[in-house]
Amino acid sequence: MGSLVPDRGVAAAIDRIGAELDVLMADDWVPLECEGAMVRVRELETLVRRLHAVQVDVLDRIDRSGVFKADGHASAKVMVRHGVNLSNAEALRRDQAMRALRAMPLVAAGHAAGRVGTPQVERIARTFANRRVRTQLVEADEAMARAAVMLPYREFDAALTDWERLVDEDGAGDRAERTHANRDFRMPRNFDGSHRFDGGGGPVDGAVIEDIWQRQVRRQWDADWADARARLGDAATPADLARTDAQRRYDAMKTCWVRGDLAEHGAEARTCTDLVIDEVTFERHLARLFGTDPGPDPRLATYWDDLLGTSDPADPATATCPGIEPEAADADADPGVEGGCDEPVEEAGGLVGFRCSTIDGRPLDPTEVVVATLIGHIRRVVAGADGVVLDMGRKARCFTGVRQLAVRLSNHSCVWTGCDVPPSQCQCDHLEGFNSPDKGRTNPGNGAPQCGRHNRFKERGFTVVRDHRGRWHVHRPDGTEIT
Repeated sequence: MGSLVPDRGVAAAIDRIGAELDVLMADDWVPLECEGAMVRVRELETLVRRLHAVQVDVLDRIDRSGVFKADGHASAKVMVRHGVNLSNAEALRRDQAMRALRAMPLVAAGHAAGRVGTPQVERIARTFANRRVRTQLVEADEAMARAAVMLPYREFDAALTDWERLVDEDGAGDRAERTHANRDFRMPRNFDGSHRFDGGGGPVDGAVIEDIWQRQVRRQWDADWADARARLGDAATPADLARTDAQRRYDAMKTCWVRGDLAEHGAEARTCTDLVIDEVTFERHLARLFGTDPGPDPRLATYWDDLLGTSDPADPATATCPGIEPEAADADADPGVEGGCDEPVEEAGGLVGFRCSTIDGRPLDPTEVVVATLIGHIRRVVAGADGVVLDMGRKARCFTGVRQLAVRLSNHSCVWTGCDVPPSQCQCDHLEGFNSPDKGRTNPGNGAPQCGRHNRFKERGFTVVRDHRGRWHVHRPDGTEIT
């Protein structure tokens, strides 16, 4: 057992860090513009990442040494959880991160340098917990470190989810089948006679139910807004609506059920739920249904290279992110929070062509989607690798029907930097204006999903462009990019 006397050098370092934090907290800095504020945010985020790496390293050392056993703790996780009063969830996250970083030295180096974010590490750790993909994940250490630095978190999360599903196709199918088999819905009654709702089911059924319910929620909002306008005219605001959001959500559910019951005795309303699947995945899982084993997905071999736009991962020119090759790091590089890498963001993000999800990007099991397209009232949207579905020319002024659907399929959220409004709640408008000098065409290649708020920013001189890899960039009126 080691000495109970703390290392004086370490203790002094902790004291100095505490003193410097006091200086930061006492600072009366007032942000005056976005660029300066973002620099401060990124600098502090780098420090927090490095401190998290130290926390995980301490947990790792305790785990390796076994000292936790002396006081009867079941594990290092339990000892640390007790010692600093962590929640069970936080203790689990640190323990998972410890085990993943222990096996993935490049990701660990990137995190220790402040380049790889804590959310990215925790996301990798959750995937590492899946024993069926653990070996392949460790082998992808370099690609994972690069992707965690180069991709915004939302894209990294989605890419890692898709990669895991490609590696563990049987496991993903088993989980979806198990969820469907265990589907349940209950309406337990409270003591006062009111009801609660509880249940769950498979992802495809859930997507159909949610799609119908969300449309009804929107109808409820439209009805309340029409009522407010009728009462108050142009002075009406959302605060004047007769019901709260919570009340409209409940009433929408009730309306769906009532109309479903009425459909048994009258005309059934036709609905269409869009399940998006790429052609390769559709054909591979269709073959599985008919007893043919298609083998591993051919896109796996170059998945991360295709996604990040790196043709040769061994080429030093593509390894400019510290944490992958720390000794080659540029000391003046901006660490960034999302996509912070010395490489320009537009050099990353090539499409790999895999997609099996709802229109808002929520993952679905490919086998269930294929079955649903064969037997259900569902429209199958086959997405090409370039992300552009079709070209409708200039015959129409507005994006409607399939044009609108194609534009919404081009991204999993509003294309504005940092905005997560799902495409189903976005407006669709031209990148190159319909009445601009170049006469922008009404086709999906010239369209972008933007929430109502950000769509209005174009009137202030902001512009949105899509690069050759399908990535979106937003520029201020002075031409600088929002990062």
